[in-house]
Order: sequence, then C-alpha cells, then structure tokens
Amino acid sequence: MFDRHFSRARTWLSQPALSGSDVSPVMTGFAIVVVGAILPLVVGAYQLTVIRDALVLAILALSYDLLWGRAGVLTLGHTTFFGIGAYGFAVTTVQFGQTPLFGFLAGLACAAVAAAVLGYFLLYAGVRLHFFAILSMAVLIIAQQLATSWQSVTGGDTGLLGIPGLSFQLAGHTLDLSSPVASWYAVAIILVGLLGVVWLLCRSRYGKVLAAISTNEWRALACGYHTSWHLLLMFMASAVLAAVAGCLMAATAGVVAPDVFSPVLATEVILWVAIGGRGSSGGPVLAAVGLTLLKHGASSLSTQWWPLILGAVFLACVLCLPNGVRLGGMLKGLRQFTGISLKRMPRSCAQRVEGGS
Repeated sequence: MFDRHFSRARTWLSQPALSGSDVSPVMTGFAIVVVGAILPLVVGAYQLTVIRDALVLAILALSYDLLWGRAGVLTLGHTTFFGIGAYGFAVTTVQFGQTPLFGFLAGLACAAVAAAVLGYFLLYAGVRLHFFAILSMAVLIIAQQLATSWQSVTGGDTGLLGIPGLSFQLAGHTLDLSSPVASWYAVAIILVGLLGVVWLLCRSRYGKVLAAISTNEWRALACGYHTSWHLLLMFMASAVLAAVAGCLMAATAGVVAPDVFSPVLATEVILWVAIGGRGSSGGPVLAAVGLTLLKHGASSLSTQWWPLILGAVFLACVLCLPNGVRLGGMLKGLRQFTGISLKRMPRSCAQRVEGGS
C-alpha cells in the first residue's frame, strides 16, 4: 500500500492537470466583484490591507497555475519573476525617479526579458520536468544573492524604502490609488481582469495546443506543433503575470527586500496551486487568499507552528488529494488513495456519490 502511495507522490509533480474545473475563473471573478464592493464597508483599514495583500499573492498563484496547471511546466523558482517585477518597479521609481506607471512597465519588461532568456536556453535545450524545476530553483537562489550583494542598486539586506504608491496621470489629472480603499479596488479590478484574460486564453486555439502539450508533448510535436515555442510563450506570459503581482506588492507595501526571492514563498505558491486544483485558475486564487489569511492568523498566535502546518498540508495534498480540493479532484484522489473505484459500487450507489446526494 505504501509503495503505491510513494510511487504516486513521485509522479504527482509531472502528471497532467485534471480536466474539467469545478472552480470556474468566471465564478471566482464574480465573487471577487461582489466581495470587493462590500468589504470596504464592513472592515477596517488594517483588515482591508491584509486581504488586499492576499489578493496580490492570488495573482502570483494565478500566474503559476497558468504555467504548471495549463502548460504542465513545473518550476520551483517561479517567484524569481515576482521579485524581478518588484525590484524593477522599486529601482525605476526610487533610484531613477521615474513615475509609478513607468516603473510598472519597467518591472513587466524586465520579467519578460528574463523569462525569454531563461526559457530559450532551457526549453529549447529540451530541459523538462524535474531538471527544469531544479535549475529554476538555482536561478531563484542566484537572484536572491544578487539582490543581497548589489547594494548600490538593490539596497542590500535592507532593500529599497520609500517606494511610491500607485498613481497615474490621466488627461492632466492625478489618479491616486495609494490609500487602502483605493488600492483595494485597484488590486481587485486587476485580478478580475487577469482572470478574464486567462479564461479567454485557455479557451482559444493556443490554449488547446497547450493542453495537448501538457498531456503528451511528443504527440503534439508529431502533430506538427512547435512545442518549445509554445511553452516559451506561456513561460513569458506567466512571468509577466508574476511581475504584475510583484509590482503591486512593491507599490502597496512601500518596501522591497531580498525576501521576495525566498524559497519559502516559492514553495507556498506550489501549495496554493496544488490545493486549489491545477488548471482551474479560480481554485488556486481562492486557495492563495484562504491560506494567506490563515497564515496571518496563525502567525499572530505563534510563528513557529506555521511551517509545520504548511508542510503537513502539502504532504497530505500530495498523498491524498493530488488534484486539489475541488469536488472532482477529491473523488479522483479518494479512488486513487483507497483503491476504491465508483465503478465497482452498485450503479445506484455510484450515482449518488458522484452526484453529491
């Protein structure tokens, strides 16, 4: 029995995502719109700031689900682009005195270029699966060391302080989004917009090609698709989305430190997508928000217990719920973990279980 479970754990990271999402990005976006309109009226500024930061990390989870859940590319260093976006925004606005809009665009451009260079040398060289994951972790560690050592630009261990908030010039008028309520609405609108973009992308012809590559890359290659090129484009797109989260984090927090390249955060992103359900878009977003708020609550009680809780949840997810907490994923995980198939049950019983009655 244990051999079967450990074998499933070894292959879990590279298996394709479960098709048929229970948590639609459209439903998630609608829920964010409703909650976003009501929440500022019922909570204080501090609680609103905490939830806003959770939404920023939800954008990071959405970017990783786009890469791992949709394209099947596992990386342990996805937060590299989160940090590049944050530092790109901070350096441009603090060190060079540019506007927040220019800093935002600079952060996205830096992440896109870094992803293009890294993806070209790895994806076109045929690096896949666990080798790609290990090399991406090495890149993350290098980025963290660079942010710590390059003090004249990054500020070293202290980081960069005094980062301006979100503000834009429109037709001669200044749109200031730096207040807690205004930044909450800005982050919520951006997240809903990105959910819509991902929903349209995954239903396009390009999204279907990525689904084919994720299921069987060799078969997609035999059908005439340039798999490395498609994966590179998705790698760059997910990096840009991660950079969006990094720029928003820098603008809302007002400070950026080398901790944005932390391997712990990279592990948490994997956990959000795994629990929410790979390939569901909406699931990882909700999981990121829920676990971030749970972490905030647990850390206020005792900071030493959260890593243990995180590790236990991650281990349980790998062994018991490899397809996430969504209904279809839980039923499939239950069948795989216990060895019980609904097809072996009487027909009426199986119909009641599958129908949730």
